[in-house]
Amino acid sequence: MNNNSLKIGRAARAFAFVLAAVMSVYCFVPVSYADFDRTEAQNIYKSIVVNEELDGNYATAVADSGQIILSGNGRKRVKVGNLVKLMTLLITFEKIDSGAVSAESEFSVSKHAQDVSAGRARVYLDSGKREKISVGQAVEAICINGAQDAACALSEFIGGSEESFVAMMNTRASEMGLSDTLFTDSTGIDADQYSCAEDIAKIMCELVGKHPSCLSYLNLTYGLFKHTSTGQGETEMVSSNPLNRRKFFEESDGSMLGYSADDKYSIACTATKDEKRVVSVVLGEENENARAAKVKKLAEYSLANYTYMMLCREGTFVKKVDIFEGKNKKIMTETAGDCYVLLNVSDASRVTTAIELDHELKAPIEEGVPCGYVVYYLGEKELGRVELVTAEKMERANWFVRLIRRILAFFGL
Repeated sequence: MNNNSLKIGRAARAFAFVLAAVMSVYCFVPVSYADFDRTEAQNIYKSIVVNEELDGNYATAVADSGQIILSGNGRKRVKVGNLVKLMTLLITFEKIDSGAVSAESEFSVSKHAQDVSAGRARVYLDSGKREKISVGQAVEAICINGAQDAACALSEFIGGSEESFVAMMNTRASEMGLSDTLFTDSTGIDADQYSCAEDIAKIMCELVGKHPSCLSYLNLTYGLFKHTSTGQGETEMVSSNPLNRRKFFEESDGSMLGYSADDKYSIACTATKDEKRVVSVVLGEENENARAAKVKKLAEYSLANYTYMMLCREGTFVKKVDIFEGKNKKIMTETAGDCYVLLNVSDASRVTTAIELDHELKAPIEEGVPCGYVVYYLGEKELGRVELVTAEKMERANWFVRLIRRILAFFGL
């Protein structure tokens, strides 16, 4: 063997040694980098016109209330894949905020959680080595790259088993009125489950509206999953989400992607501007560029054109109304609660008010007695109503005043 061959052999062995050393430090998650093209996405974005004829399967909503702003095929039942994990996250953050668990709570990884993730997005949890991870680690892995093993292991910890956790998911969906949603696992793998754009939007609203700490996870782009209990190398987690990377939509500060050959490209994102926050959901787009373009257009349109308007506060004076046999002939009324409505910004000045009294008031009467409603309209459409109550106590007029009033009334005075 000549000297050149020996040198090549030594170099090859050295390279192999270095590669092995590097791989012992990092276990890389196989990330499917979608072919996102900013220029192409921007061209699609410019071509989209938001109107009643906009194609697709989408919904946008106000984050604080879950009220739907826009909807296109929004109640159509479809597979949503990875977006199922939004309900997994919602239940998890409800448990965290209630104090039932914490981000530091640790739990063991089952063989089921390890096996269900084979060939899918994962962080290589190892039940054979009795690996333990924390709730915070699992949430981070779910939000960055949709790790199936982390989602399943988390559901088993919180629910006692994945089956029990799925029951919790469906119960929560029922409580929220999500009539077109059915969950059969915690990960989105099972093809028998379904949801719709409006229901996914409401789940996302509940998550970001009531548990804002989730945003610190939903906008992550990168992380290292540390397998502390097993001593194996760290797993690199990389998000290919262009919204999270702030490459395409600056106002978006949290989102989750979904993709499969059957489900195509989906996304649920939240965006905020001028103290307003909306949630936008797009399902079943043909490619990532169309998905990013449409969700950006819908979110921007909603932020710019809609407002959550306060029509009245509790205790707002409304008007004086007639009262029979009262010390005074009229009594003051006020609203018994707040009234907020979602409005197109251009319609805000066109709101009208009507008073509906449901019975005649008669003295003596106490303060706070219900007597009807204040109803708000936009044209002929009712926007909302709030109960009307008496704003003061009213004694009965004495017999002489009542007599004089009857005499005057007899003469039409």
